[in-house]
Amino acid sequence: MSLQHKIEPGVERVASQLVQSGFETYVVGGAVRDLLLGIPPKDYDLATAATPEQVRQVFGRRKARIIGRRFRLAHVYTERGYYEVSTFRREPTAEERRGRVNDDGVMLWRDNEYGTLEEDARRRDFTANAIFYDPVGNRGIIDLVGGVQDIRDGVVRTIGEPGKRLDEDPVRILRAVKLVAQYGFKAEPELDRCLRERVEQICRASSARLFEELLKIFSRPFANRTFTVFHEYGLLRHFWPNLAEIWGTPQGWLTAALLAERDRRMAAGGYSNSRALALSTVVFPAVATALGCEDDPSRLWEPGEGVDAECREAIRRFFQPFTVSRFFTARVRDILLLLPRFRDPTTKGRLLRHPEYKYGRELFALLATVYQWGDECLAEWPQHNPALHGSPPHRRDRRSTHGRGRGHDQGHRREPPPEAGPER
Repeated sequence: MSLQHKIEPGVERVASQLVQSGFETYVVGGAVRDLLLGIPPKDYDLATAATPEQVRQVFGRRKARIIGRRFRLAHVYTERGYYEVSTFRREPTAEERRGRVNDDGVMLWRDNEYGTLEEDARRRDFTANAIFYDPVGNRGIIDLVGGVQDIRDGVVRTIGEPGKRLDEDPVRILRAVKLVAQYGFKAEPELDRCLRERVEQICRASSARLFEELLKIFSRPFANRTFTVFHEYGLLRHFWPNLAEIWGTPQGWLTAALLAERDRRMAAGGYSNSRALALSTVVFPAVATALGCEDDPSRLWEPGEGVDAECREAIRRFFQPFTVSRFFTARVRDILLLLPRFRDPTTKGRLLRHPEYKYGRELFALLATVYQWGDECLAEWPQHNPALHGSPPHRRDRRSTHGRGRGHDQGHRREPPPEAGPER
């Protein structure tokens, strides 16, 4: 089975340079899984025999950056972004993985014991994520754990005993349920039982890692389905308590409707992958309630004194316990506070010049669809901000005051996760 014609040229160039330097290198993980399912990968991870330091030697310090402590890897930069390049790992011993005083040696606090391709395959989390592909040689697909058959059968299966694998890293609970939600797979019976018994362990993961996983959910057109399955497993109340609290209420139904319409537009192609827009979409019902529109959020709210602070506080409160930067919080606030202005044509001149105009319009368009306001409400609002469209990102003002500039949204770029490491 050849995937050669489906691989990005940049992946081949990076792998080829490592192979020519004497280091075995393969595409691995979610990209191979998606290619086998006929889905264009969101990003590509590579696994290699080279250590992070050796990767940096091959590409130079300007093009390769070593990141992470818990899981060290290299980012190799190209003209179109970067690729994560990790070193083959082996299963660490209990002593090697021990990270804290009186630790039982089960949970993985460090995972930097290098090994071979075969060892790397057998220490990964799920069979569907442990398939390798040779993009420059003639080995093709390398499946040492039965992942190809599990993908064909639509089964989520751990490599090794399910309870042990989930105890090693609680984020695997979330990743397993994501596979169920996003691909329509089923967890094999023992894994399904272990997932339901351990959902509360997701709280052991750091808030920074969980926020990175949240952003990954929003990067694909399955957010509503994912949160629905999280709720069915009982995971949502531990992963995002404030969303779980409203799920099934009128406020939650509105959240689900907005996310479902966003997912539909993303799946159709061409929809913005802005993270700030995604966060604005999911928090809108909570903000509308906080600003006095609980009975009818479609009325929106009247701009006025105190609205800015109330909006900011509602955003902060709803996203707890995630670690959301002030930069993101300010951008989400600005996008939301633009919404009533789309009902007032007299503000058109100022609104078109606002740096968040594009994303405010996108969210207003979602509301127009959900509430069936009709296309005429968007007729006089162009899709792009004519005043700022095409301006270079580094020239944009990044001050946080509402109504002033905001940094260019980097949602289209693959941002380095804070100590998360690749999906293993």
